[in-house]
Amino acid sequence: MHAAYEDQQPRRHVVVGTQPVRHRVERLALGPQIHLLHTGGSPLDILRTARQVRADAPEHVAIGLRRHGRGLVSVAGAEADLPVGHLNCVDMTRPYRLVHSTAHVHDVLILSNAAAGVSVDVVRAAAPALRRSPVYGLVRGHVAGLFAGTRLLSPEVRQLVGQATTALVRALLTTAAATGGAHEALDAALASRLALYLDAHLTDPDLTIERAAAAHHVSVRQLYATWAEAGHDVTPARWLTQRRLERAREQLTGAGSGLSIAVVARRCGFADPSHFSRRFRQAFGVTPREWRRLGSTRG
Repeated sequence: MHAAYEDQQPRRHVVVGTQPVRHRVERLALGPQIHLLHTGGSPLDILRTARQVRADAPEHVAIGLRRHGRGLVSVAGAEADLPVGHLNCVDMTRPYRLVHSTAHVHDVLILSNAAAGVSVDVVRAAAPALRRSPVYGLVRGHVAGLFAGTRLLSPEVRQLVGQATTALVRALLTTAAATGGAHEALDAALASRLALYLDAHLTDPDLTIERAAAAHHVSVRQLYATWAEAGHDVTPARWLTQRRLERAREQLTGAGSGLSIAVVARRCGFADPSHFSRRFRQAFGVTPREWRRLGSTRG
């Protein structure tokens, strides 16, 4: 257990007690200064000492999500419960104690303050007030799906996800801290928030870019400008269509292989099966039916 945790930066002591210990720690690197731990097992006591804080560099912040079990964190003499299903924030530039008092499952995103683009003061102000951030629900949903959504991805794609994640964390911390940079942080994360929003609503045939802009309280012109500044080489509308077509291609020979092509089209946000077939052929050079037949031949 000590080795599993000491291998991660920043360093911590792990106190396992006298009872038999069953524990699993899985680590996913999402970039050079950001990684995700997915942990679970028997009760556990994790301690970060003042000596470890002084020995470690650079500054780090942890964003945790408890999935199961009871726990609390103590920082600077103040204790706080860690409710299941909610985010918590720990400033790792100070000593702390994290107690998993029951069997538990816990995800924690650890990134440097430099990667998050926030100061220690912002982290400390945000930690007790995460839920007042206007992007709290968005970030909580993102972190909740992060491990399952990235564990099978290539390192290169994980790093792209890590970049989007750091932008969202920056927006969360800055807005929760209610600093003067709150609006700038939200603007910086807009392209990432938009991509996550579009991806979450792929199956909705009524989804439009106008609706996405309204959901993010920006004009369509501002949305397109921010999207282009983020480095996308296609428009949001084209990106949405591409993502829908990619999902349909996967379903035609995967989990949806027993469904009709019309049903797959509807499940991927295409209300008109004929329009879907035309766009599919334009994108991949074959019709949906031909793609499915090729898939069955390969199998």
